[in-house]
Amino acid sequence: MKLATIGSGSIVDLAYQSFAEIENIETVAVYSRTMEKAKAFAQKHNVECAYDDLDQMFADPNIDTIYIASPNSLHYPQAKKALLAKKNVILEKPFTPNLEQTEELFQIAQENGVMIFEAITNVHTANYKLLKEHLNKAGKVRQCLFNFSQYSRRYAKYMEHTVENVFDPKMDGGALLDINIYNIHLAVGLFGQPKEIHYYPLLGWNGIDTSGTLMLLYEDKNITCIGSKDSSSDYLGYIQGESGTFKISNGSTGRMQDVEFIPPLQENQTSNVEQISIDQGLHMSYEFKDFADAIDQHNEEMYQSCKEHSLKVAKILEVAKQQRNALAKEKGFEL
Repeated sequence: MKLATIGSGSIVDLAYQSFAEIENIETVAVYSRTMEKAKAFAQKHNVECAYDDLDQMFADPNIDTIYIASPNSLHYPQAKKALLAKKNVILEKPFTPNLEQTEELFQIAQENGVMIFEAITNVHTANYKLLKEHLNKAGKVRQCLFNFSQYSRRYAKYMEHTVENVFDPKMDGGALLDINIYNIHLAVGLFGQPKEIHYYPLLGWNGIDTSGTLMLLYEDKNITCIGSKDSSSDYLGYIQGESGTFKISNGSTGRMQDVEFIPPLQENQTSNVEQISIDQGLHMSYEFKDFADAIDQHNEEMYQSCKEHSLKVAKILEVAKQQRNALAKEKGFEL
């Protein structure tokens, strides 16, 4: 894979650490809105080419794949342009702000003989796969709680009415799309599409959801997904079954750092916790290795699996966003 990147934020810095670990990824170009920033970022990561013009970069024959880590509202137009230029695309979460655009991007990719993937970390990690392998230990799962609450460094400015992308409705910001999405991917990966979706957002002064609770209701289980950018807690996930509980800790549901199985205590027994997870290193490296392998090997089975997963998540986001927007409108906001 000959890769070019769009974006120069901290998540792209982390991505470059992962690229260095993957033998079949060669980074050949970077893009930023100004040539000064592009050259500085290219020099930082020892990349030869720098662009401040997307059309020129998409026309570069040395590039076959574009990693897009721009603000949420730019995901769709930039990905569409890259696909039409017959480049494979790795698109940061959230894939797009609505289901229609998600479906359109997959269709354009098919028409142009390329692939597009959603860059979501958790469902590619080694510890996620180990959790799936051991999930039957819990027996019939009844309740899940996934809490990814991380006080945003930008929240203080937001409360002073300085709006940056993550709290800007026009930039598709908000806790649902920025942070609760990890919980949604985890739920869908483990349990599939829910029967009912209910989102209860807490709205800030401009109508954006600074935090919120998403309820995913299945035939025989309930999943509570908490995503917060206005407060913090330990990053904890619980999968509670009739035969025991899995605990995800010491890392968000995006990192899947520690996973333990806790069987129910019998009379006169002490706790018998079983470590399921391994030390998996850079959690982002797993997704990029999967994408590189799928593209290089034209692995249609892997591609279709990722595609169907992202479409299921997009359907949940569509419903949850509609509920958020309806509440905002009721309170006098226009998102």
